[in-house]
Amino acid sequence: MSRWIYVFTALAALSWQLCLVSGKCNECQATNDVACINQTSYHLCFGQSTPNTAQTFTCPEGLVCTEQPNICFQRTEIPSSCGDTSSCGLCNENKVFACTSLHTFSFCYGGPTPSAVNGTCPSGRFCDASSANICVSQATADSIICHLDSIE
Repeated sequence: MSRWIYVFTALAALSWQLCLVSGKCNECQATNDVACINQTSYHLCFGQSTPNTAQTFTCPEGLVCTEQPNICFQRTEIPSSCGDTSSCGLCNENKVFACTSLHTFSFCYGGPTPSAVNGTCPSGRFCDASSANICVSQATADSIICHLDSIE
């Protein structure tokens, strides 16, 4: 019976954490007037609240779609504003923590599921599940980033 309580508690904690985040794909960004549709492609917004889907633009090789004024930026400098969410809420390889959004994380304490103990990265840093530092200021080619934004 206590095993089921542990399972339900873990699922409830994970569900609660996932309710705190939302993706930013297909949303017009005020900083550059584009809507990233994946890690490397975007639509222009032309000052509107919805993207114009008549044309799809793709960042050059090695660049990702960001909220920066330049739109496309080096992945090793800034993570994309819309991308892979498959790693969100999964404990990292060492089972130390899980990135629950781009800027938040939960400790795993050696277990397979995140606990209810949460943290937030300092300003200018984001969660990277491939790093022992949890929050980093630059991505690498091996970075594992949860591309969800926290709802403030």
